[in-house]
Formats: sequence, C-alpha cells, structure tokens
Amino acid sequence: MAGELLVTQGAGATREVAVGFSVRFGAGRPVVIAGPCSVENERQIVETAQAVREAGAAMLRGGAFKPRTSPYSFQGLGAEGLRLLGRARQETGLPVVTEVLEPADVPLVAEWADMLQIGARNMQNFALLRQAGRSGRPVMLKRGAGATLDEWLHAAEYVAAEGNQGIVLCERGIRTFEPYTRFTLDLASALAAKQRTHLPVIADPSHGSGRRELVADLGRAALAAGLDGLLIEVHENPDASVSDAMQTVSTAEFAALMRSLWIAPATDDLPALRAAVDGIDRALLDLLARRVAITGRIGAAKRQGGLPLHQPEREAAILDRLRTQAGAALPPGGVEEIWNAILGVSRSCQSLPAQEAGA
Repeated sequence: MAGELLVTQGAGATREVAVGFSVRFGAGRPVVIAGPCSVENERQIVETAQAVREAGAAMLRGGAFKPRTSPYSFQGLGAEGLRLLGRARQETGLPVVTEVLEPADVPLVAEWADMLQIGARNMQNFALLRQAGRSGRPVMLKRGAGATLDEWLHAAEYVAAEGNQGIVLCERGIRTFEPYTRFTLDLASALAAKQRTHLPVIADPSHGSGRRELVADLGRAALAAGLDGLLIEVHENPDASVSDAMQTVSTAEFAALMRSLWIAPATDDLPALRAAVDGIDRALLDLLARRVAITGRIGAAKRQGGLPLHQPEREAAILDRLRTQAGAALPPGGVEEIWNAILGVSRSCQSLPAQEAGA
C-alpha cells in the first residue's frame, strides 16, 4: 500500500536532499541542472560546464553511458566520459549527475558523480535501484515513459529501503497519443508526487517535449507550478549534438531562460549575479508598465463616478498590507520608500486621459 511506503511518510513536507557541499533540493530555491545529453570530448564538456555555471546552473549533467533505442547509435564514452565529467567539475565547481545503467557499474559511477541518475528505461530495474540505494550517493529517479504514479513511487521505495533517503524524483514526460512532441510532460503527476511524498520533484522539459522551442516555456511552467528544479539539455551547437539534438538548447538560449527565471546564481560570480539582477529589473519594468496601464483606467473610472482621484485611506491600506507581506524581506522603511514612489506615479497617471496613461 502507498501509505506504508517510506517515501510517503511525512507527505507534503519536502525533505531537503543535499548534493555536494552547495546544492540543496527542496530548500525553497529551485535547482537547475544543465549540460549536454552526452559527453563528447573534453573541450565540449568543460566549455559547456563553464557556460551553464555562468548562466546560473547549480549542477552539471552529462551522459557517460548512454542507453539508446538503436544498438548502432552512439553509446557514450563510458569510463572516459566519467573522467571528463570529473575534469569539468574541477574546472567549474559544479556537482555532477550522470546516469548509471548496470548494477555492476554503480561503484565506478559513484566514484566520479555527486549524484546517480536512474533513467526512464531503468526505472523498474530493481537490482540497479537497490545497488544505487547502497551507493552512499543521492539518487535522481526518472519516471518511466509508461509508468503510473504508484509505480514511480514504488521504484523510489527500492532506493529508500536500502537506507537512502536522498532521492529526487524527475518527471521527464510520458508517452501519449500525441505525435508532435516526443513525450508529454505530466505536471499533474509531478505535483501529485510532491503531495504524496516528502521527496523533491523536478522536471525535465527537454525529454518532456523533445522540441527545443518548447523547453523554456515548459521549464517556466514547471517552476511556476511549484516543482523543485529543472533538468535541461544544453549544447554549444545543438544541431551538432551526437544525441538528442532536437530537444537540446544552445548555451545562449539557456542563459536567456535562466534570466527569465529570476533565480539567483548559486555562485558569487559577479557577472552572473549582475545578469540575474538585470533579468529581475526587466520583469519589474514589465509589471510596473502593466500597473500603470491599470491605474490609468482606474482614474477614468473615478472621473466617471465622480470620485476623488487621490484617496489617502486607500494608499494607507495598501502600505499596511505590503508591510505585512514583506515582513523582514526588505529593510526598515523599504516598503514606504518604494511604494510611495509607485503610488506617486499612479496618481499622475490617474490624472491623465486614459490613452495617455497607457491604458
């Protein structure tokens, strides 16, 4: 029964899962993992790692062992790929997650990786799940393309039953009747997993769509829904990627996505921090423009109803509410200083004809 599972005890209160010294899944700050589908060579993985770190990624992904539909497709560099991931970690400081395919390979992969990934094809490889649970490493468990929510949670239980509670669930899309996308990202089941377990849940919009033009919007939707992070395939030249080219975004596209997410970089890199602030400023400007347009219409409604444009009691109520909502997030007097300026602009806009106020 689902209620008897270790992973459902304390359901709804997310347990933090630590990876390395700096990454915490389920701690309130979304964790973004990025990197290529496959490790191809040293220059590719190191330069991609540097690019995603500068854009604000907290972890590096990259496949050393690649399970492929065709036995003739590129299968990964194996142990050499693990060594190159270690090199990229050394250069950037990013913790590494990579997939392990065989129970016998778990000790080798755990030697190089900070987190073990169990892929969708292996979600019910119970011997592999048990071995990963004994590895001493946190485990990312991807949902199988045809797996139900209960099957996914029971697979996680195989890891937890070995004494390993460092589990992160990854929704990566399920197979449906829709041929336009490779898979269908199932946010409903991902949210249900958060409600029914104490495990952090992240989304993989790359596999969840199979189309790079959908990755950014699906990623934003997943975080807006309350998931704990994203796993995104990134390549310096996506069209030249040896695997999953159609769903891989460029380093520039990834940087643009990260700016739109308003997530503070995990590092203290000054350019990355400034880029994050620039993204927030753009979002604030958009919100302020929308506020101005609405207040212009409010002014028109007041004139039509014969009401005074300036209503001090309404402004006082706004400030009281915002002070309560802000709590300690802003320094003393910060709410008044910021919103007195905003309210002043609003009064000016309400005094203008609607078309001049931006309505």
